Amino acid sequence: MDISQFIALFLIAFVFVITPGPGTLAVFAKSVSQGFMPAFYLSFGMVLGDLVYLSVVIFSLEMFSDLITPIMDYVRIFGGAYLIYLGIRAWNAHKVTLGEKSKHKSNINEFLTGFLISITNPKVMIFYIAILPAFIDLTQVDVIYGVEILITVGLGLSVGISAINVAVVKVKGLFAKPGMDHRINQLVAIVMILAGILLGLL
Repeated sequence: MDISQFIALFLIAFVFVITPGPGTLAVFAKSVSQGFMPAFYLSFGMVLGDLVYLSVVIFSLEMFSDLITPIMDYVRIFGGAYLIYLGIRAWNAHKVTLGEKSKHKSNINEFLTGFLISITNPKVMIFYIAILPAFIDLTQVDVIYGVEILITVGLGLSVGISAINVAVVKVKGLFAKPGMDHRINQLVAIVMILAGILLGLL
C-alpha cells in the first residue's frame, strides 16, 4: 500500500466513524455521563466490530474482482453517492441528549455493548462494500495487503472515535450549549458530501 492509499483510507475511516450514527451518539452520551474510560471501552468494542465486517468484505472482494473491475467507474460513482447520502443524513440528524446520567457498567460490558452496536449495524458492511473498491487494487488483495488495510482503517476508526471521546470529556459545557450538536452534524455533513463528490469525479 502506498502513502496516498494509506492517507485516503485513513481519512475515509476517520470521517466515517465521526459521522452521526448509533455508535457515535453512544460515545457522545457515554463520555458526557460517565467519562473517558467507559466511553473508551465502548469505542474499542465498536472498532473491533467494524474490523470484523471489514475483514469479511476484504476477503470477499477478491472473489468478485473479475466482476467489479470492469464496472469500477460505476462502483466509484456509487461509493461517492453513498458518501453524499451519509452527509445528508448527518445534516438532518436528530438532536442527541448528552447530559443524562446513567449507571456505569463493567468495562467488559461496555466493550461488548460497543461490539454489538457495530456488528448489528449492516450499514457498516454496505459502507465498506461501496467505498473499498475505489481505493483498493482488487488484483492485489492477499493476506498481507488485507492486514495493511485492516491496520489503516483501524487506525482511522480509533483516532476518530477517540477524538470524539476526548473532545466531549474536555469541553462538556460547550457541547451542552443549544444548537452546538447541530453545528457539529452540519460540519461532518459538509465533509462527507465533499468527499462523495470528489470520489465520484476522480
